[in-house]
This record gives sequence, C-alpha cells and structure tokens, in this order.
Amino acid sequence: MKRSRIRAWIVAVSSTMLAAGVALAPVQTAMADPAGVQRTLDWEQSADRTLPAAAPANLNKQWATSYGATNVTSPTRDGSHAARFELRKSDPVVSSSKRAEISQRDEQPAGADRWYGFSINLATTWTHDTSAEIVSQWHHCDVGCPGTSPPLALLTDEGRWKIDFRGEPIDLGAYTTGTWVDWVFHVTWRTDSTGLLQVWKNGERVVHQTGATHDGGPRSPYFKFGIYKWDWNTGAPSSTTQRVMYYDALRLGDERAVHRDIAPQRTCARAPAVAAASATTYEPANPPSNAIDSNLTTRWSGQGFGAALILDTGAPRQLCGATVAWHRGDLRWNDYTIHASQDGVSYTKVWEGRSSGTTTAPETVHFTSGALDARYLKISFWANPENDWASITEARPLGL
Repeated sequence: MKRSRIRAWIVAVSSTMLAAGVALAPVQTAMADPAGVQRTLDWEQSADRTLPAAAPANLNKQWATSYGATNVTSPTRDGSHAARFELRKSDPVVSSSKRAEISQRDEQPAGADRWYGFSINLATTWTHDTSAEIVSQWHHCDVGCPGTSPPLALLTDEGRWKIDFRGEPIDLGAYTTGTWVDWVFHVTWRTDSTGLLQVWKNGERVVHQTGATHDGGPRSPYFKFGIYKWDWNTGAPSSTTQRVMYYDALRLGDERAVHRDIAPQRTCARAPAVAAASATTYEPANPPSNAIDSNLTTRWSGQGFGAALILDTGAPRQLCGATVAWHRGDLRWNDYTIHASQDGVSYTKVWEGRSSGTTTAPETVHFTSGALDARYLKISFWANPENDWASITEARPLGL
C-alpha cells in the first residue's frame, strides 16, 4: 500500500473513532473509590477538634500541657483547620519521655497492610539541633512484642529529613521550614520476605524496600504522630529548648486503599524535572533533547506511524498528566497516545486523544484513570492531516 493511502487510512480510522465516541479529548482525573480509607483526620469536622483537652475519638492523648496539641486555623494544608504541636524541654515527662503526640490504640491486627498519608509543616523556629526528634512513628505493640524502639519512624536530624527503619537510617534530604511537606507511607507489616515499605515525599517515591518490616508479636505496630524528643529526657546535648510543628490531611487506609486514596490532595500541576529524553526514531537535525530544552522554536521530529518520544524523570513518582506542544500545532491536529512505565519496559496506556490544532503553546492533558507511580512517559504519534511526521517542540510530565 502506498504511503499516501496509509496516511489516509490512519486519518479515516481516527475520525471514525472520534465519531464513535471514543474518549480522545483531555479529561479530568477520576476520583478513586475511598472504600479502603479507615480514618480521615483533617480537622474539618467539629467533633475532631477536641484539642487540647483530649485526643479525637478512638485515639490516645500523650501530652501534658495546654499548648502540647491544639487546633489552629493557620497555617493549614487542606481546608480551614490543622493541628499544632509544641514541645518544650521543660515539659513534664509523658509515657516515660518528653513528647506531645496523638496515638492510635494498640489494636492493629497481625500481618496488617496499612497506608498512612499526612502533611507536616515545621515552624520557622525549627532550627538545626544536635539532637534528633521523631515527628511520626510506628510503635511495636505494648505487650508481647520484642524490642522498645519503633521499627519505623520519620524524624528530623542534623537539618535533614530521615527515616529510621529497623535501626537503619535513610536520608531523605534537607528540610525546609514554613512549608508543607506531603508524606505517604505504605507498609505491609510482616516478619519475613513478604513485608514491604514504600514512602512518597511530595509525590515522589523515595523508598521501596521488601523484607521484614518489624520484629514480630501478636499485633502489628500502631501509628503515633506529633513530637517526641527523647534526648530532653536523658540529658543528652541539645541546642534548642522548643519545637513547634503543624500537622494536617491525615488519612489512614487498609489493604483496599491505593496511593491516591490516602495522599494529601494535590492538583495535577507540578512539573517534575526530566532527566533525559529519547525516541524510537528521529532525524539528526531534530533530536529528542530538543523537546525538553524549554525552547518552542526547536523540536523533536520522527517519521512514521507510532513514532514515540520517551521522557525519563529519573525516579518513580506520582504522575497524573502531561503538557505537549506541537510543531505547526496551530495549523494541524495530531492524534497521539501516552503510556507510562516504572521500568521503561512494561508500559500502561494512560491517555489517548487529539491535540486542538489551534495553538503552538503547550496543551495540558490529565491521565484518564488518575495518577499512578511512573518514571517514564512515552508519547506516541499516530496521525495528522498533513503527513506522517511527529514533531513535538516541548513535552513535560505533570505530577502531584
């Protein structure tokens, strides 16, 4: 079959698909079924705003002062309320140490699969200290469980975010005060190789480890959040006497939950950096690197049905959409698909549609089935009304 006939056939098939009602237009992110969400504590319900007198229903109070845990209207991550925690070196000992925390009850079933999502804002007074402090932790069951140290904890130490996972530190980078940082933890609580720990920071997956996640016992670890600074009780060196932080958008989920059910809600607007661009085909004058150089006058061009541009973000993260700008985009439409992958080998289709044909500016599309963990995006060209060349001037993934 001649090339002109092939192109005509592609255009005809695309038009037929559109006429048949195939969803080719950009759509908004779908909301996931929240069946796996066990608890939402965003402080928007008046019944939850019990601080400082008591912890919310079915949670335990672990602070001794009127300022230890309070509800505030600023700053907030979601809505109009948040929790504020304050711990001072002079505070009374609570549960054998210096702490201002809210705790789950010790009633998590053995072998539990659990999700935890929350956002933390360290006050601007949270200066560098020689002594660490825990801001969220997972505690072994109180009776019949080995060990006293938590098998998992999120802390600040030496000016950095760190995770203590069964005694091994994981450095997650320098912290910044006065800004919200979103966290999602997914833990399969096991004592054998079937255990799993996954952690996302601001939508980027920063930890993925398999194997034992705790040391055993009749129940799984339970969750605690707030400020716990043990050195203030032991007399170890510390260069500060006060800690203040804010906590919001807490969601707890079971094995039915997925990331988007639990994560602090974010709009699909963040543009993560692209580490590299490649393509299934390209002409030497218009390589794939031109599509990520922030210059709308350069382009990647590749010829043929299915020619694809591949974007590599460098690490798995929650991706939810993309922006794509087409060469001659104001004169012709382009039919294309977007596939996502964690490993660059196995891809899942996340969007299919047609550019507007009215602009050379980047156009935004959101994945049809919502956000997912991915490192790579493959943008595949299928048809335009002029020729069989794919020509993209700029392309960027969008994340949560």
